[in-house]
Amino acid sequence: MTPLTKHFIPAVNKGMTSGDKLMIVLHGRGDTLHSYKVFSQELNVTGLNYLLLNAPFVESFGYTWYDDSFSTEDLRYQKSMELLEGLLEEQAIKWGLKNIFLFGFSQGGRMVLDLFVKKNAHLGGVVALSPRITAHPLSIEMSAKAAETPLFVAHGEQDPIIPILETRNNLKIISDQVKSCQFTSYPMGHEIDISEIQALRAWMNERL
Repeated sequence: MTPLTKHFIPAVNKGMTSGDKLMIVLHGRGDTLHSYKVFSQELNVTGLNYLLLNAPFVESFGYTWYDDSFSTEDLRYQKSMELLEGLLEEQAIKWGLKNIFLFGFSQGGRMVLDLFVKKNAHLGGVVALSPRITAHPLSIEMSAKAAETPLFVAHGEQDPIIPILETRNNLKIISDQVKSCQFTSYPMGHEIDISEIQALRAWMNERL
């Protein structure tokens, strides 16, 4: 296990915004934060700062947040979640929770949704692209403040790795607890599409 490697990208142009919003970015399995340097340029949201992360466990040519086990009892998952909780608390001191957006793709999407559920607080927003979502118990209860957090979730209709139906079903347990959850499907596989980025850009701009 390695520490969470971080790479900060400051807002290039604040425009009419305050420039006080931060997006914490989590990659998918076997990837690295370097892939998301391009993503931040493509998203191109005025006044948004980015904090890109590497997962703590080495996986082939990249890093992973957990292994093949999808259980929350998995030791790698638990360690990753512990590190993410600490990071979120650290960043909240500087930015404030309401100014922090969590973003994740695939494995990273699962981690940001679970981090949101565990933190149970009002964040700026949570973005999960092509996520494998934890099957939380039906008894999950979000606080009134956490329910104010908007969610943006997108998935490929032909995803061969994480079936869209699985994501829809498991997301419902969380989405029913919040006031705003935008779920969109795209005619693609397990990937990030330009149409998805454009929709996310519009969603983000409404919240800056």
